[in-house]
Amino acid sequence: MFLPNPNRELPDHFLAFANPTRLRILERLSVNDLAEHLRMSQPRISWHLRMLRVGGVVRTRRDGRQVYCSLDVENIARERAHLDQMLGIEDRMKVREEVGA
Repeated sequence: MFLPNPNRELPDHFLAFANPTRLRILERLSVNDLAEHLRMSQPRISWHLRMLRVGGVVRTRRDGRQVYCSLDVENIARERAHLDQMLGIEDRMKVREEVGA
């Protein structure tokens, strides 16, 4: 489903945002806090964090047994720009600037 594939890079990124649990995870980004707050098991939280990581929404850093997560702001911005380009939003913005709208 979320296997790395260059042809699906953009859909995976936005699918990572498509689950309410993953959106709530982004508010905390600590597996133990999340498990307690969301009343879910640690493996289930880890699975959702993996989906966010594969989708390019979060990045992880391991320090011993502890894994730290943070938003991948650069990748989110890059994917947003890619989506804007695909939708022609960039071109429309240029046209608006040219006509003074």
